[in-house]
Amino acid sequence: MKNFFKKYLFVFEWIGAAILLAVGIVVVVTPDIFLYIAGIALIIFGLFRLYPLLKTTKDRLMMSIYLVEILLNVVVGILLVLEGGKDDASQSLLRYSVGGILWLRGVLYFFATVLRKETTDYAQFATHIGVITLGPIIVFTDFFNQKNLAWILLIFSILSALVIAFDGYKNYKNYRYEWLAKEETRRVKKKKEKEEVIEEEDRKEDPLPKKEEVIIPEEEKGDEIRA
Repeated sequence: MKNFFKKYLFVFEWIGAAILLAVGIVVVVTPDIFLYIAGIALIIFGLFRLYPLLKTTKDRLMMSIYLVEILLNVVVGILLVLEGGKDDASQSLLRYSVGGILWLRGVLYFFATVLRKETTDYAQFATHIGVITLGPIIVFTDFFNQKNLAWILLIFSILSALVIAFDGYKNYKNYRYEWLAKEETRRVKKKKEKEEVIEEEDRKEDPLPKKEEVIIPEEEKGDEIRA
């Protein structure tokens, strides 16, 4: 099964690229569906962090804080999904909830690293600087509404689909070259076997003549004298 997915990986990559494009187009046509996407993303982001985060956090206070954060992510995600099912969905709920979640994540990161002395690195530091900055911008500006976010998502969908599709093209090209190499090897092997069969048949039809005994003249003369 592993070899099957590895061999036909390009098929799944092209299907994934098509799905990404379709999602981007649908979100632009129906911006309220972005509430479903953001809600489901928050639910997944919360639930899949739950066990690893709580299992590896030794600080009891931070464990409790992370648990509250995860529960808040899930609750906000459920509210967004429910709001997306309404005919008159709120245009501000997405902005406030997503911006607030991002800002809270940044605050908790700096609380954990500065006051609780958790280890960190440059990548996490830069990421959370961006998160704690982007959160208030989303909350206090009207730019981050469903319609504008839908167009942003479409751009990301197109770029991601192009990258995935090109990677699928490279995998398909490798697959065809491997197939061609196997075919060439099989053709050469079959040709060699055919030549060996023909040589074997030729040896059977035309056997080598038996060697005749050669009599040297001196030996003939000596035989006559002795006679």
